[in-house]
Amino acid sequence: MKKQKQKISVFLTSLVIFIAVVAVGIVYVPSVMGLEAFTIETGSMAPKIPEGSMVYVRKYHSFEDYKVNDIVTFTDNVTGKSFTHRIISINPVSEAFTTKGDANTEPDLSPTQYIYAVGKVEFSIPYLGYAAAFLKNTVVKIALAVIYIAWAAIEIELYLTERKKNYD
Repeated sequence: MKKQKQKISVFLTSLVIFIAVVAVGIVYVPSVMGLEAFTIETGSMAPKIPEGSMVYVRKYHSFEDYKVNDIVTFTDNVTGKSFTHRIISINPVSEAFTTKGDANTEPDLSPTQYIYAVGKVEFSIPYLGYAAAFLKNTVVKIALAVIYIAWAAIEIELYLTERKKNYD
């Protein structure tokens, strides 16, 4: 029985470490680098950025920093919805961008104001957005908590068993 608990402990320890490394890689490393992460929810930027990709965006503080062909993430402050498209033209008078998804045949219906620009896409990782969305799911969070509690309980039991054995 002790060998079985040790095997379970090794498995759960490996799982906890793997999940922690993935979470740190997805969330904390980019933020330390000054980047914000967004998940691409549609195929409008395919094939350059497929649906389900994670894009990492760097904030630019001036309208003049944006150029035609930049891929930019915009967020509507009212709805909180974001989209990532390529700038195809710039209107310096109104400080607005005409944007288009690479997979779309037509530009977006109306220009997007600079104030909605979050920043330029620095890089993307295909399909990582699916993992991030998976980890945000409440059921998954509960399952991860159960795994962590089971891991901790087995580790404590193994420690106490070993300690008792050493005193006997």
